[in-house]
Amino acid sequence: MLNLSQAKRIVILGGGTAGWFAAITLRRIFSPQVEVQVIESSKIGIIGVGEGGLLNFSSALEHNGIDIQEFINETGAAHKWGFCYEGWRTGRPDDKFYHLFASAEGSASRWSENGFYPYFSAMLNQKVPLHKYIRGAQLVLNNATQKEATAMLESGTADIIRSFHFDSYRIAKYFKKIALARGVKHRDDLVDQVVLDERGYAKHLRIGQELVDVDFLVDASGLSRKVVGNTLNGRWYSFRDYLLMNSAIPFHMPHPLKNPMLVTRAIAMNAGWMWQIPLQERVGAGYVFSSAHLSEDQALAELEKYLGFPVEPQKTLRYDGGCFENVWIGNVIALGLSSGFVEPLEATSVGQMLEELRNLERVLRQSRGIVSDKAIREFNEANLKSWQGIRDFLRMHYDCARSDTQLWRDVAATPLPDSYREIKECWQYRSPRLLDVESYAANGWNGIFHVINWMFVGGGLGNISAEGSGYDLMSLPPEKRKLALDFAEQMK
Repeated sequence: MLNLSQAKRIVILGGGTAGWFAAITLRRIFSPQVEVQVIESSKIGIIGVGEGGLLNFSSALEHNGIDIQEFINETGAAHKWGFCYEGWRTGRPDDKFYHLFASAEGSASRWSENGFYPYFSAMLNQKVPLHKYIRGAQLVLNNATQKEATAMLESGTADIIRSFHFDSYRIAKYFKKIALARGVKHRDDLVDQVVLDERGYAKHLRIGQELVDVDFLVDASGLSRKVVGNTLNGRWYSFRDYLLMNSAIPFHMPHPLKNPMLVTRAIAMNAGWMWQIPLQERVGAGYVFSSAHLSEDQALAELEKYLGFPVEPQKTLRYDGGCFENVWIGNVIALGLSSGFVEPLEATSVGQMLEELRNLERVLRQSRGIVSDKAIREFNEANLKSWQGIRDFLRMHYDCARSDTQLWRDVAATPLPDSYREIKECWQYRSPRLLDVESYAANGWNGIFHVINWMFVGGGLGNISAEGSGYDLMSLPPEKRKLALDFAEQMK
């Protein structure tokens, strides 16, 4: 059992997006008598040139009392309405499909019947791109201004759940400002050692000759994974058998169009893909690739040939995509990059961090800080399930038709996780259902991606059978079948 009812000090080790957002959350839920302190070192930089939120980002800001307009003004954040995938099927210039953040109030998602969505089944059956029904899609296609996007969102006619693109440095600075104003303590120092007690709980942080007492410790130390990885020797759950990418070269570039795009671009390359995250002033970009198929020099050469201008790369990031099997051990919890990391496809890092933090708050509040080993065990089980859902969702992106380079041929030969393979088999006879993906969210957790998100990507890649989706329609009475097919016809 973990008893925090008499806690005096909560420490977050590491700043960045995860550390400072955790500080804001924990300061809000603990009494003023409990000190919440962030210890970070200005000698350690923040990874990334650009980040993006998912569907849970705006609600997390609002839940923590952060004004969204102030957030935009302070961080220079730009609207993010989803993703554009380019070259993932044929590699040709016209090879493009969208995964937009569809609102549950949108016209296609309002009607469900026995677990499926007839309008989506009809569009999949008639091979209508799913973004067609979203009214805000026209602004995406027309490279609308930020002002036009804001106006459409405020009018309630976009059919979009809003999120944002943002600079990782500026957002961390902004969250730090909020946290300090709300009473979070800050210390700029390097922690030399985490001292454990006889139970294996974190008792002190050693900084030089000083011992800092700690009752609960959040490991937000990024890829160094100072506590759960290096001190507690947590077991790593690797995705390398299913996801081949293990390197990334970040860089900055100018906007390719007049206005910042309303979507993150994911452009398939010879040995991976390039992200382009449009901020207000510039684009944060990077090449994610497999080092078994391409060297850094070759990756840079390919980038410059594709873009038509020199690239000034930042430090190349090497990683083993995966997560810790247990992120909450005793009185320590790993958050953000400390808990797990996978390539930035679909921007899962911030989304997963916010969901983990939401559930930490749920457990602490409902238990009144007296947390059973059972609750911690169930938290870890749910976190791992959520990461497995991320793994399967990303693996679906690579379940594609490209075969023109060795990387893409090797991707095609890479096994599918059983959990994804089994639901994909069903999609040859029917459209996806919430039933297929709800097990990725257990023990009070929410899914990072709804079944509609799976349909946007799976449909765009051709992993959902048009004929199989037609079987759904055949199960409907004639008048309802006609209604669904008429809808799809109108969307063409």
